[in-house]
Amino acid sequence: MVVYWLFRLTILLTRPLPLWLGYRVAAAVAEICYHFFHQQRRSLNENLGWVMGTSDRRKVDAVARRAYRNFGKFVIDFIHFPSISHREVRQRLVFSQWDELDEAVDSGRGVIIVTMHFGIWDLGAAALAAYDYPINAIAERFSYSKMNELIHGSRERLGMKVIPMDRVGPGVFRALKRGEILAMLIDTPQPGDAITVDFLGAPAEVSSAPARIALRTGAWVVPAMVLRGPERDTIIRPIMDMRTARYEATGDEKRDVLALTQLIVNALEPQVREHPELWYCFHPVWPDVHRRAEEAALAPER
Repeated sequence: MVVYWLFRLTILLTRPLPLWLGYRVAAAVAEICYHFFHQQRRSLNENLGWVMGTSDRRKVDAVARRAYRNFGKFVIDFIHFPSISHREVRQRLVFSQWDELDEAVDSGRGVIIVTMHFGIWDLGAAALAAYDYPINAIAERFSYSKMNELIHGSRERLGMKVIPMDRVGPGVFRALKRGEILAMLIDTPQPGDAITVDFLGAPAEVSSAPARIALRTGAWVVPAMVLRGPERDTIIRPIMDMRTARYEATGDEKRDVLALTQLIVNALEPQVREHPELWYCFHPVWPDVHRRAEEAALAPER
């Protein structure tokens, strides 16, 4: 409920502002949140420490603060996007892989775009919707109903059809059968669909849902990240990896789900490593890494 009212307040204060000024307000709010949301900050810092390969708290803290500020900018973009024209969206988009995307869409098999809470992920889907690509987004359901209405309503105004994560069913398969695009997140596994793969050199739990749906429907799987910039903060820069698009199943479902999920994660790793400040993962990703961090924090100093 607190997050909902903070989001409402942010909308009230920043929607009338020019984008650049909204970014400044968001940066200030992000600094406040960084100090008050202790559990999320701790998880993020531990995740980033592993990504960066350092235990230097000052270095990790600096990147974590940038991540909070970038997430604040993402929120401002999310707030502003429903009120801008398709022409303005297209002007902000830098994308050079139209031919590859069209090949996947024209296959008629459906396309599953798999990403993470990274960069400006929702706006990548919105940008494709501005070019009239049929986008369906599987989204997590918030425990507070008003938050659901606010976030899912904003996504629908961005041009996406929202499918709540707990209602994934025949509608998803019908959308893919029609040759539409399904956008999914892999770094937030739901109960029952977590699978352990190697992510940046350590076992990590991610969602098996993208691989399972792809294997059951024959859809093309396209890992993608949506970067901010680098020319200007307002630029939307999706980057797709087509290497997993035509994964050949062996017929062993358990083996195929693991293999395809690993390939997806492998494709997303380079952007996380190169741009850790754009990854907004506020929950533990590597159980063993977080356990060792907790043990180190509790150990008596010598």
